[in-house]
Amino acid sequence: MKKITLLIVLFITISSCKSHLNHPKTAIQPTLETPKLEVSQSAKTGLDSLVAKVAMTNGCRMTATIKGPNTTAYYSGFDGRTNEKITDFNDLYEIGSCTKMFTAASIFQLIEKKKLKLDDHLTSLLPNKTLYKDLLIVDGKNYIDSVKVINLLNHTSGFPEYFLEDEEKVVELHSDPSELFTAEKLINMAKANPDKNMFIPGSKFSYCNVNYILLGLIIEKFSKQTYQEYVQEHIIMPLALKNTYLGSVFPNARRPKGHYKGKTILMPLTMAGSAGEILSNLDDMQTFISAWNKGELFNNPNTLNGIKNDHFNTMVPNAITYGAGVINLMNLSLGHAGQTFGYQAYVGTMISNHYTFVFSIDDATVSAWYPAIETSRLLKHIK
Repeated sequence: MKKITLLIVLFITISSCKSHLNHPKTAIQPTLETPKLEVSQSAKTGLDSLVAKVAMTNGCRMTATIKGPNTTAYYSGFDGRTNEKITDFNDLYEIGSCTKMFTAASIFQLIEKKKLKLDDHLTSLLPNKTLYKDLLIVDGKNYIDSVKVINLLNHTSGFPEYFLEDEEKVVELHSDPSELFTAEKLINMAKANPDKNMFIPGSKFSYCNVNYILLGLIIEKFSKQTYQEYVQEHIIMPLALKNTYLGSVFPNARRPKGHYKGKTILMPLTMAGSAGEILSNLDDMQTFISAWNKGELFNNPNTLNGIKNDHFNTMVPNAITYGAGVINLMNLSLGHAGQTFGYQAYVGTMISNHYTFVFSIDDATVSAWYPAIETSRLLKHIK
C-alpha cells in the first residue's frame, strides 16, 4: 500500500533486525504431489529464531509459514509484547502491496484473453482528459500519451505518488477507517502532492501506487466488472481462498488491528484499492503464491515465464529488482512486500527449490526486508 521505497533505506542494515464465499463450480484443481514430508529441523529452528528475534527486538507480533513443494507447512509465531509463542495462525492481516500480485495477475489474464497488450498506451485504453490533466508534466511537457501498460506494472510511468512522504501526517489526516476514496480522488491527491517527483515514462524506476490504481481501472473497463468482483471471481474463488477479502467491502468491525508507532490503528482500506486493499491469512497467501509460481492462474506457460524474467528494473542496486508486479529479492526469491499503516507483510517463492514463505508483522514501522531476506537465505540451502 504505502511506498515500499520508504523502507528500502532499512535494507542497508539487513544484518541486524530493525530498531466466503462458496466454492466455485470450476475451481482450479491442485497439482498432484508425492506424499508430504516435513520441513527440515534446521529450517524450523532457523525460522523460529528469526521470528522470535523480530518480534522481541521490535515489541511486535510476527507469524510466518514455510512450505516445500512436497512438504507440509511449518508455522512459527511469537508475540514480542507478551513474550509468548503464538499457536493460532488463522488470524487475518492486511497484506498491503502484496495485493499488487493479484492486480498484475488479473492484467495478464486479460492480456491472455486479448483484451489488451503490454504495449498499449494508457490514454488509448482509458481516454480521460480531465483525469490526466496535469498528472505527468515534466519540464513543461505533457508525457501522459507515452505511458504504457508495462510502465504501470513495473513502476516506470513517471507518475507522482498520492501518499505524502510524512507518514505521521498521513495517519493524522486519514485515521477514519470509514473514509471513502475513489480512484479519481486518489489521482487528484497525487496531482496535489507537494512531494511529487515526476519523470519521463520509461526513463527510470520509482515505486508508485498510482500505477496500480490505474491498472484497477483498466481491469474494470475490460472485464466489465468492478475490481473487487474480478479478483473474487478469477483468483479468490478458483483458488478457494476462504479467508481472503477485498478490504473496501470488508466490515470495519471485523478488521484486524495493526499498529503504527505503538498505537493501534485502522486506516481506510479504500485508500489502497487495487494497489493494496486485500486482507488474508497465512494459509491463503501460501496457496496463492504456490499457485502463482506453478502458473495455475494463467493459460499460457509463456505468460508466467515472461513475468518471472522480463521487464525488471533496479530497485536497490545489486540487491532488489522490480518486474511486472513482482520483486526479485537478491536472485533468491520472487514475491512482493506489503506495508499498510498497521502491518508489514511478505509473500515469496524460492527460485532455486520452489519453497514458499509468507509472514505477517502487526507493526507498520518494522521493516519487512530483513525477515524476507533472512528467510530467503534460510530456504536457499534446502534441496
